[in-house]
Amino acid sequence: MFEDLAPEGVLAAVAGADFCVVDPIDVMGAKHVDAIVALERLIRVAQARLVEQVADFYELRLATHAGDRDLALTVAAETAMARGQSPTAGRNLLELAMGLRPMPILRTAFGEGVVSEPVVRAIVRVVRTLDPATITLIDAALEGALAGLTPAQAADLVRELVVSHDVEAAAERERRARAEQFVSYWPSPDGVGTLIVHGPAEQLVGIRQSLQAHADRLRARGDDRDRGQIMVNTLFERVTGVETVAGPDIDLSIVLPIEALTGVPCAADLTGHGPITPHLAAELVDSAGQAWFRRLFTEPTGSLAGLDTRRRCFTGTLASWIRTRDHHQCRQPGCSCRIREIDHIRPHRNGGPTTQANGQGLCRLSNLVKELPGWHVHAGSGGEVTWTTPTQHTYTSPPPRPHRRT
Repeated sequence: MFEDLAPEGVLAAVAGADFCVVDPIDVMGAKHVDAIVALERLIRVAQARLVEQVADFYELRLATHAGDRDLALTVAAETAMARGQSPTAGRNLLELAMGLRPMPILRTAFGEGVVSEPVVRAIVRVVRTLDPATITLIDAALEGALAGLTPAQAADLVRELVVSHDVEAAAERERRARAEQFVSYWPSPDGVGTLIVHGPAEQLVGIRQSLQAHADRLRARGDDRDRGQIMVNTLFERVTGVETVAGPDIDLSIVLPIEALTGVPCAADLTGHGPITPHLAAELVDSAGQAWFRRLFTEPTGSLAGLDTRRRCFTGTLASWIRTRDHHQCRQPGCSCRIREIDHIRPHRNGGPTTQANGQGLCRLSNLVKELPGWHVHAGSGGEVTWTTPTQHTYTSPPPRPHRRT
């Protein structure tokens, strides 16, 4: 099935690699390394073809829907849903696909497996704000210089080329980019997460250097925490004004099934992060500066009961429950972004009630996609939600994983 995706010889190398039988002559595993090299090249070629297909899909729709201002978003969303991803991931892929169009040198290198997708993304990210003619000039300068580059090396090379091409224009783009600043958070397993800060480089470098220097001083004085722990603790203390040893005196919500109190193995839920162990939940509660508790009584099915249904907006306890029920993750198939809006599955304007059964948590982009022309969403009887795209493909979001409560 991959014959049309790979340059001649790649598949032959893959087929010729025996992954199961130990070759007594090849005691160093050279055959396995050859297979890894061939498979990596095949992956790159397939990724390049995927990017080309996305660009072709967009251009095909553009030819027939040129006046549709939401065309890029609906194409990105449908592409993402086909891949089981969020609309944001689809938009990033579409931007990559269209950013590659004026770069024949890079497209060829990608299509032949010379460069990886991370390298391609790094290059396109640098040139994406340039006009197509300038991008093509930068691309021409890359010929013969791409093999073996890491994403960071490729980005540095292209930045040098861009600045050399037009210093004043590069300075203006730099000023605009530095105005775009944000802080976001990504949860990880086992009760940890990643805080992402995007802003002026010298400020962020200064923050890191200050934290590193402080950690080195404390360790030199005998602090037994490792460097990373000291840096994170110090960052928290400097931002919140609260010492970590005293516990955070801030509003953190923890949903803990009552079964955990009897020793039944079950996960708690830290709002804004996701599942954690009951041991960590207990530790957080014990160390908190203040702790507030609320009990949610539910039916045996896990549904919340007894709320007013004659409101247009999801607010108060109902909105809080839907966020909790959906584990604070967007219900659009393939998306796991943080819930930003509580949506009527059947629109209120069409008689949709404000109930938990007709409510779903969505990120802002998914809620926007749902309202685009040609998109249809309906709820099933078992809690599932089915999305139908403009090309009549259907994708179903399964019922939320139930919280184990009584």
